[in-house]
Amino acid sequence: MQANDFFPLVPLAWNGVALSVPEDWRPARLGLGYLFFEDADGPAFECKWRRGAGREGMEAALRALTPKGRATAGGQLPDDWLAALADFELMPLSWGQAGRAGLGAALFCPDCGLAAVFQGFAGPDGFSTGRKRLLASVLRSFRHHDPGPPAFRLFGLSFVAPPGFALAAHEFVPGRFVLSFAAGRERLDVVRLAPADVLLAAADLGAVAARAFGSTEAEAQSPGTVAGCPAVWLARRQGSGFLDVAARHLGRQGRLAVLRHDRDANKLLGAALASARPVDREWLAETAAACVSL
Repeated sequence: MQANDFFPLVPLAWNGVALSVPEDWRPARLGLGYLFFEDADGPAFECKWRRGAGREGMEAALRALTPKGRATAGGQLPDDWLAALADFELMPLSWGQAGRAGLGAALFCPDCGLAAVFQGFAGPDGFSTGRKRLLASVLRSFRHHDPGPPAFRLFGLSFVAPPGFALAAHEFVPGRFVLSFAAGRERLDVVRLAPADVLLAAADLGAVAARAFGSTEAEAQSPGTVAGCPAVWLARRQGSGFLDVAARHLGRQGRLAVLRHDRDANKLLGAALASARPVDREWLAETAAACVSL
């Protein structure tokens, strides 16, 4: 947890954007470039972004909100919000309807071309001083220039994708969180399952791994260790024999997967790579080990 002048905040990262939010904010909706948070009173904050969209992207983001009959261009942002957003060009927006209100802005970063739009939602007492300060704290924490591949820190999972892999899809349901990345025709799936004791009471680690990675064909299983934890490996078309080589040549990708049991966290964590080439086991072990429980 991070502390600032007003509120304790929890760091979060999602697909190229990092920010810190109050403990009681829940990520209610996710997109490839979208975060929507709720608190106990309802909607709290949302942000959409697109890299390289340019100034036109900022204007398009503003237009996308304003025709809905509630958001209108214009409005005065609090001074501490403006200070937090000093590195951006911005176009304010505001709305009010049925006792609720929102205030935000479309943004453009002249350094990298990122276009974004955010809005904070008023609480039950409107935009009180405390609410405005809370949102200012969140805006001050907003980062999008962190070096290296995009980081992910959400729902008890922390992971940094390998270079060249971009987020393509995601799934979150209670007890199961999946991030899927693509690099050309290769696909990398990262999973976090919980609680491990319940899952392993019903099936062994190999059976759980087969279900987690959606195995539809027979795969060779072997035990192992990843990040000091017991693990199971699942391999499909990874050999150098004629049948495996011919199948891969004909477009039937092979896949190597590994799932480990983190007893301390009571979670199962793993990764799987589908590729037309045999997968480097050490590379996948390092990639899977980078998926850690928070």
